Amino acid sequence: MKNKKNTMPKEYTVRHNLNGYLLIAPAVIAIIALSVYPLLRGILISFLNYDMTRANDPLFGTFAGLKNYAVVFSNAKYRQSVGNSVIWTLVNLAAQVSFALIVALVLNEKLRGRAIFRTVALLPWAIPAAISALTFSALYDTKIGIFNVILLKFGIIDKPVAWLGNVSTAMPSVIVANIWKSTPFLMIFILAALQGVSHDMYESASIDGAGKLKRFLYITLPNIKEPMAVAVILNAISIFNNFNAIWLLTQGGPLGSTEIMYTYAYRQAFVDHKFGYAAAVSVVIFIVIAILTVIYVKMIGADKDD
Repeated sequence: MKNKKNTMPKEYTVRHNLNGYLLIAPAVIAIIALSVYPLLRGILISFLNYDMTRANDPLFGTFAGLKNYAVVFSNAKYRQSVGNSVIWTLVNLAAQVSFALIVALVLNEKLRGRAIFRTVALLPWAIPAAISALTFSALYDTKIGIFNVILLKFGIIDKPVAWLGNVSTAMPSVIVANIWKSTPFLMIFILAALQGVSHDMYESASIDGAGKLKRFLYITLPNIKEPMAVAVILNAISIFNNFNAIWLLTQGGPLGSTEIMYTYAYRQAFVDHKFGYAAAVSVVIFIVIAILTVIYVKMIGADKDD
């Protein structure tokens, strides 16, 4: 008996799905042109001698091996930017999770005008980053800034503080601005999770004599911990990626006190024109983001399986 050839079902053939392939072709081409190619090109440049200030050097454009990466990890300014990135991400994340949870819990209660309060709470997130940065630049101004005016009036400080120009206050000042701008994003995730918690559970717990704290610890948290964990990882990626908040306010200064990995890579590429070195820094950033993304995807998958 002759063996039957394994043939692909008609519905899976290219000919049968040709129209579908043609429809998605522009999107695929755009992704390759705008995402895949720049990524691969950046990785390639990270292994080359690609310093635009030395374009006439015979070594320009030649293979450099791991030289750029060796310089990256031995550079004190880069290590400072890594430390700043860790502080920037962790402090922002802890503060945003805390404030977002508190605001979400309040807005989940039956309040008069609740829809208006929810809309107002979202406004900071809806404001463009440039406008937000300009607003906080004015608030931090040494002459007309409201923070200096209030602190001087109450005698907390005896002279105006250059919040964005002082090494000790620049990072906390930028973090405060970013918390105000980004907290609503996380708050929406938590509020959506709270909406899925049955009110019958709260009523039953109240009948049994459980107070607000016990209801929060034994009903609210267990029911929102999984979607909240996913939201926290997604927010961590967003914070780590946040270039605008720092660049628009301090450009990484003063003296590198607010320089994070993203602003450091940008400075090396578009200010100092050391594209090979900047590409190496960018690859390291890409690896960090890839790790966080894998964690996020696994959490999404585990959440769906449950």
